[in-house]
Amino acid sequence: MFRHITATATAAVALLAALPALAQELPARIAEAGGLNVGIERDHPPMEFIDPVTGELVGFDVDLITAVAAELGTELKFVHSRFEGLIPNLQSNRIDLVISGMYDTPVRRENSIDFIDYLSAGAVFYTLDANADIQEPLDICGRVVSANRGTSYPETVTKWSDENCIPAGLDPIAVITDTDMATEFLYLKTGRADASLQGTEAIPTVLASEEGPFRTIGGPFTNVMVGIGFRADDSETRDAVFAALQKVFEKGVYAELIGKWGLEASALAAPTINQGEAP
Repeated sequence: MFRHITATATAAVALLAALPALAQELPARIAEAGGLNVGIERDHPPMEFIDPVTGELVGFDVDLITAVAAELGTELKFVHSRFEGLIPNLQSNRIDLVISGMYDTPVRRENSIDFIDYLSAGAVFYTLDANADIQEPLDICGRVVSANRGTSYPETVTKWSDENCIPAGLDPIAVITDTDMATEFLYLKTGRADASLQGTEAIPTVLASEEGPFRTIGGPFTNVMVGIGFRADDSETRDAVFAALQKVFEKGVYAELIGKWGLEASALAAPTINQGEAP
């Protein structure tokens, strides 16, 4: 039932094949279960997505957690759900951790989730290049913006609207939600939404998409951390993964994966715990 991920993610394992496992141990229940259950939403390139040619689960998050698992000497099972289902799956013990481009926010920590931060990010508005009447962020005021359901983005857009559109005497942004990037693109192309937003880690994928052409509207307007999520009462698993991730950083594997997936703008010098601020 458990397996190491093949194809792209296997490359990360190959890099670490000769490395010894850490002394830091995972809880006995994980070994008894055969490996780590990893929650993931597989529609968020370049972090995690299905390769259209091979059908394999690939992406930066996939490679990174596979490298961590190699350090720990454990196997992985990826458990897919929509983004809004990831934290409920974690809280119900269906999974041991979440790695899916999830932001480490105070609200999530207040709901008994701990995070190991491994990337920085910021929200960026974007639109179809054909929308010539949208050239700067204030041009979105009074329009419709689509944001991923279950993320912090809907609240982020409303907050930006309240802090920028209203003081400028403009109508507020109307926020609708979508399920994934593909749905987001559809809403833009059909005119259901005028603009959308993604994190800096996903913007290169947006701009390269054949569904466009798309372009950004201004730069990042938040500063957040992307984290691996754990139940707050499971510090043993968190600490074991943190120690393994530190090794992945120290041995240069993290930097290699950053370069592979074009995430240089989001890279950290070292992982941290629970350092994310409100978006």
